[in-house]
Amino acid sequence: MPSRRAARGALAMEAAFALPVIIAGAMMFIELGNIGLTVAMGSTALDRATQQLRTQTTGTVRPADVGSLERRLRHGMAAVSHRFLDETDIAAVAVERFTSLDAMNAGRTTTASAAASRTVPAWRITVEIRKDFITPLPRLLGTGGTAFRYQYQVWLDNLPALTANMKQD
Repeated sequence: MPSRRAARGALAMEAAFALPVIIAGAMMFIELGNIGLTVAMGSTALDRATQQLRTQTTGTVRPADVGSLERRLRHGMAAVSHRFLDETDIAAVAVERFTSLDAMNAGRTTTASAAASRTVPAWRITVEIRKDFITPLPRLLGTGGTAFRYQYQVWLDNLPALTANMKQD
């Protein structure tokens, strides 16, 4: 039968081996929470920024305005994310203009309602978020980076023109 002192020593050794594993597990949950929060906040910020873009855009957007749209989206996402994402976290914003949604399908649709949509321009907005990890654990595990990336893609079509009788809330 082990002595009382030996039992305390065994307990101390078990704690010394178990605590780093518990701490690493807690750090992994913190990182997963940060990733989940960033993905959710980025999605919400992109939705709000595209809503603002729809209400602020007057008439049809010319291809020369694509750079302006990218800047407005980047600034809008940073503004509506409650300072969780700043403009440096938004790694890339790409706006591609198409003549219609059918341009992606190469005109394969044959319905009458689809034929009416061929004159409405469409935009594909791609946003990539790059956010640094909170803890050094991913570097220690050999993931090869200090940040994670997430990409969002949104399609916009039929940007309405603002008229005097439209009310904004």
